[in-house]
Amino acid sequence: MISLKSLFIAVLLLSCTHLVNAQEYWQGQYNSKRLLLSKTVNTTMQDSLHLSSPENMYDSMPLAQDIVGDSLVLTNETFGKILKLNELYGDSMRVRFTDYGNTYNIKFRRVTGLQPLMFPQHPKGDLPYSIKEIEFKGEKTKLTYGGTLVIPKETKNYPLAFLLNGTGQQDRNYTYSGHQFFTVLADALARSGIASFRMDDRGIGGTTGDFQQATIEDFVMDLEDAKTYLKDQKYIDAEYMGIIGHSEGGVVASIASAKDKDLKFMVSLSGVGVNGLKILDLQNTAILKAYQIPDTTVVHQMDLFNNLFKTVYTNQNPDSLEAELNTTVKTWMHGKNQELLKAVQLADGRDQNLVYRFYSNAKSDAYQYMLHYEPQDFLPDIKIPVLAINGGSDILVPAEENLAGFKKYLTNSSDFSFKIYPGLNHMYQHCTTCTSEEIKTLDEVFAPEVLNDISKWIINNYNNHKE
Repeated sequence: MISLKSLFIAVLLLSCTHLVNAQEYWQGQYNSKRLLLSKTVNTTMQDSLHLSSPENMYDSMPLAQDIVGDSLVLTNETFGKILKLNELYGDSMRVRFTDYGNTYNIKFRRVTGLQPLMFPQHPKGDLPYSIKEIEFKGEKTKLTYGGTLVIPKETKNYPLAFLLNGTGQQDRNYTYSGHQFFTVLADALARSGIASFRMDDRGIGGTTGDFQQATIEDFVMDLEDAKTYLKDQKYIDAEYMGIIGHSEGGVVASIASAKDKDLKFMVSLSGVGVNGLKILDLQNTAILKAYQIPDTTVVHQMDLFNNLFKTVYTNQNPDSLEAELNTTVKTWMHGKNQELLKAVQLADGRDQNLVYRFYSNAKSDAYQYMLHYEPQDFLPDIKIPVLAINGGSDILVPAEENLAGFKKYLTNSSDFSFKIYPGLNHMYQHCTTCTSEEIKTLDEVFAPEVLNDISKWIINNYNNHKE
């Protein structure tokens, strides 16, 4: 006997109506991947159901329909997809989704079409702050910039934090695997009485320019143009503007804070406190170990990598760099046994693949600038309050060594604080393996304790500044 529950789901999703070609949509999400279940009403045959997933790279996959027990089951045998619908609550329903043997319990909700990825920390509803999308032209760069200004709703002046993202071309929300890192950070700041501005990188969103040709010095100029524009905005306290920079954005923050006397505070989130050669050694070693590669292999792999890093560092003629890298690899391989070459992925001609990939990155101006970065050139010139923090399980900017660099060189800051958060990865999520691949599987966007500490630190320094 078919239960009323399964009959209700079947009627909801399968029954024909008088609307020809009408469509209904239900969306679910797992591991930063969206699933869109769509129903198209047909008048001459059974309604058709399809499954789409932008992150999984399939669109309108047809689904067969059947009622099994008290559940509606939708399948695509060719691609190993099974959806078992057995709970319905108004405009949402529970679905067991099986994808090639892996099963996920997913909540689907009725939508009007494909919606952005959503996580519990993403702000929604009636918010206690105003959001202003702005566009302006830079005085120094002459580029057009697009960004988002967030201001608490009370009518008074607020300290302003410029949010600077990390490596790679990023949108203003600093979106990775659907997680809007800066949207969540701006929300926390605003709820504590701190205004913020986040901006699209060059060549994406509302910002013009060529990101591929830009270096950290260019990003410093982007910040300067944003500061010049925003200091005259209503409700902004131009006497208390500062920076929150993440990863490479922390390097931009260090350089800008050393040079710009208008900036009154700096928060370094996983900022680099060692030189370029050292950070490459630290992060590559940590990454290899995170993937449980044997220690003996890690030693050999890093010996090879460090030889490549030094080759790029000492190269004087960009036209000869690829040939020099090839010579470095060939020299390192000489005399090594086949078992070791296989372990470090250099057997069977793979050495040429390594040279090609490495050269593709190393030839860029941005890579060259970061490789030659020396924190002692900037950190001693920073006199404003600084908060430097790191995730204890960060494998891209390992905490102990980089914070030690800040402690060593940040000698003139008026108020230097630092903290390591155990169990947090590079993006400040509580993690297990803490690899880059795990980031997309986590619902958390930004650890609440870090958001709270940043906000409190800025407000405390702002209050001290006004006294």
